Amino acid sequence: MKLEKMQTLFSQVEDAVTCLQVDLNVSFEAALTETFDNLEHDQIRVEAGAPTQEQVQTLIKKYRTLHYETISYHDRAQLFSLLTLKAMVESKRPSNQMPTPPIIATVIALLAQRLLPNRSLKVIDPAIGTGQLLANVIAELQQVHHSQNIFQLAGIDNDETLLDNADLTFHLHQFKIDLFCQDALQPWLIKQPDVVISDLPVGFYPDDENAEHFEQHRLRGHSYAHLLFIEQIIENLRPNGFAFLVVPTALFELDEGNNFMSWLTKKVNLRAIIQLPSDMFHKKADQKRILVFQNHGDASNNNDVLIAKLDSFKRKQSLVEFNVKLNDWYGKTTK
Repeated sequence: MKLEKMQTLFSQVEDAVTCLQVDLNVSFEAALTETFDNLEHDQIRVEAGAPTQEQVQTLIKKYRTLHYETISYHDRAQLFSLLTLKAMVESKRPSNQMPTPPIIATVIALLAQRLLPNRSLKVIDPAIGTGQLLANVIAELQQVHHSQNIFQLAGIDNDETLLDNADLTFHLHQFKIDLFCQDALQPWLIKQPDVVISDLPVGFYPDDENAEHFEQHRLRGHSYAHLLFIEQIIENLRPNGFAFLVVPTALFELDEGNNFMSWLTKKVNLRAIIQLPSDMFHKKADQKRILVFQNHGDASNNNDVLIAKLDSFKRKQSLVEFNVKLNDWYGKTTK
């Protein structure tokens, strides 16, 4: 879809969402999910008399101007993604919960294309949030597999609003997914996934009692959530399974991080550490890397680790240069 058309649709849907937001007296985020649900089902949901019949008629007129039935699922998903970002900024959600930029999904997909076996795979994101990262990675991998669906998808989050958003994200991508509302540092209902793809939450985990079940818990104060998540992923990942994680750069730089990396290299086989461009982040403390590892098993190995620093994505050649380096590394590890 042309940019001008997308901008027009964005404004029209934004107007419809704002209208419903006022009618239901809810957040823009909640009204956004409800709006797309109405559009997908071609029916406006009314609960406890809200919205009123007069308001329903106003919404119908706004929906008709969209000609929603003529918009492709790809463009619907893109439109929803853009509006989701606006919704989360408006609701002042922490940066932790913001949708992961699509370009990061592209980098992970490039790595996954080389490393993952070509068979049916159980894939989970234990911090799925809006679902944008996992959905975008799977969309790119399906193109490689000529739209063949070889993925059984699942996601975990303890925020019901985010899960509603994720559910709609995958519906618009036409992917099936099982979603679970729970603390991902409690036992998972999905057993032994083949692949974990996640942009891990960064910060402190408040449940000190549960944190004590992990080797990476701190003896004083709250434990780091991202460290506990990595340990939880390793414990649940199938032998030989892969994890593609977006993690804070500080993990590799602080003294405590160095101790963690020493622990990690004993638990799994590192496959890649990719530093994301610094201009993607407002502050140095927010900078992140992509960490890829493979769980121990009869098919895993400790080949050379791909270490790369991505140049600014504002340069069109940046991704091409990374792909060349990735191909060179992969060629050497498979000899």
